[in-house]
Amino acid sequence: MAKPKTPPAEASKSGITPDLAPELTAEFANRLRDPFEAPYMGILRTNDPLLIERGNGGVELYRDLRRDGKVFSGLQKRQLALVGKAWQVEPREKNSAKASADALTLTEILKGFAFDRLCSDMQEALLAGHAIAEIVWTIRNNLVAPVRVPKRAQKRFVYVQDDENSPPRLQMLTREAMQKGIPVPERKFIVHRVNQEDDNPYGTGLGLQLYWPVFFKRKGIVAWNKLNDRFGSPTPHGKYPRNASPKEKATLVDALRAMSNDGYLATPEGMEIALLESKLAGNVTTQEQLVRYMDEWIAEVLTGQEPSGSGGGALAAASKERQNVRQDLTQADSDLLSETLNETLIAWICELNGLEPCAVYRQVKEEEDTKSVAETDKIIHDMGYELDEDTLRSKYGEGWTKKASIPAGNGAASEGEGEGEPGQSKGAAQSTKYDAALINAYSMGLDRFTKLGMKIPEKFVRDAFGIPTPKGGEKTLEPAASPEGNGNPASFAEAASVATAAATDALTRRLGDGSAHLVGDWIDRLQELVSNPAYDSPTALQEALLGAYGDLPVEQLQELMQLAFTLAQLQGMDAAAQESTGG
Repeated sequence: MAKPKTPPAEASKSGITPDLAPELTAEFANRLRDPFEAPYMGILRTNDPLLIERGNGGVELYRDLRRDGKVFSGLQKRQLALVGKAWQVEPREKNSAKASADALTLTEILKGFAFDRLCSDMQEALLAGHAIAEIVWTIRNNLVAPVRVPKRAQKRFVYVQDDENSPPRLQMLTREAMQKGIPVPERKFIVHRVNQEDDNPYGTGLGLQLYWPVFFKRKGIVAWNKLNDRFGSPTPHGKYPRNASPKEKATLVDALRAMSNDGYLATPEGMEIALLESKLAGNVTTQEQLVRYMDEWIAEVLTGQEPSGSGGGALAAASKERQNVRQDLTQADSDLLSETLNETLIAWICELNGLEPCAVYRQVKEEEDTKSVAETDKIIHDMGYELDEDTLRSKYGEGWTKKASIPAGNGAASEGEGEGEPGQSKGAAQSTKYDAALINAYSMGLDRFTKLGMKIPEKFVRDAFGIPTPKGGEKTLEPAASPEGNGNPASFAEAASVATAAATDALTRRLGDGSAHLVGDWIDRLQELVSNPAYDSPTALQEALLGAYGDLPVEQLQELMQLAFTLAQLQGMDAAAQESTGG
């Protein structure tokens, strides 16, 4: 009795390798079982009905459509919109130093040949259904890399499938094998396909939708030109006597031809010719309307651009919608092409050079305000988070390397590094600069700590505020004399009040007159969050602040977060001081 196969779910729980039935790991409804398709000698045909009916199975019928200006313009928009976006290489395995280094190596390899031109050439698949390019390999800097990737004509290749357990394979037609062709080498040809109906390897291009509007447009233009020729200028009409000799008739025809090369009439005297005029009144614009309608049809197929028949706000809304549609089309084109390249060219380069698996992609989106993005990243960094190098390059582009850190407390900055004074660490010269209110608040806290007997190193204060060490003979600030009878140290509540007043004033000035009530509500809510024991950790407080004020502009959000963490720190210092004094 045969041993039953272990179901995958049970196998994963028990640690046993799961077994799959053979029919699950192979195509069951493969093409060779299709009763509606009968490949001759294993040669597959396209399933595009128009190419079968009018193009003899070849894509030359669609290549001819590029002669139409509207089609060429739409294809150019799709192609150039894609290659105009920057591409990025990322490792598939994150948090790996080798994978990140291999991604940089792959980036340099792709920059070594016309990668954008390859992407543009592969976009011909939009019209024809598929596009083919051949890779010419070379050795550069001890790495296997493409030197050229020229595009090849689709008519030179066919697909053959003679084994139902194997996918269709690409074969190249030669003079000796014009029907079935010869097999092509592995890792040699890239084939990009779109709209593969029933997994047909030839794909289905937009030529299927573009052929008829271009056909009718051309017919309409021919009719339009005939109309202009007939009614745009008078037609010479010459009459000759009935008994005129052939020589006299030829003389009259030559005279008429000299007057007009487009058309003329020569009739015997007494013969009558009449024109049957149309009953339509005014200008005849039927042909123009036909051509314009076909152009709109072509534009909608290629770029998703609907006919514009409105004005004002409706026109602006339609323009924004068309921009979004074109951006979505560009992103879709980029994603489909990236899948093809990642499965072929990129995978082959990584395999031949022993690189970690990587992927190339283009991020198609509206241009962001780099300053706002950088300010947001700085806020997140100040909260304790850090961007990894791969994400940094994807957001800000290539050319960034992490700055080498200098150990703190080395006594002096290295020669030529920073602008710090002798005896001052580089970190002090580059420390965060606080505004006057926060410096005042921290000063009150430090004053109370020192009066409680806590020993605070001078270097800590200098590093915290970027205060340089005074040079010899340089004047320094002296503490002001305390008023008589006032021996009580400044409380942390006073420091918090100073910091809150400064932040309130700054936000009110920034928002303008009439915003004091709004800012006051923000500050009250902020103090409630800081005093809430549920938000006693920096992470919890950060999440609460983002939830309450995440819709504010970056600068205002930054000031509120700075105030919140200052109040939280002062509150903690006050609690520590109260505990140390037994109060």
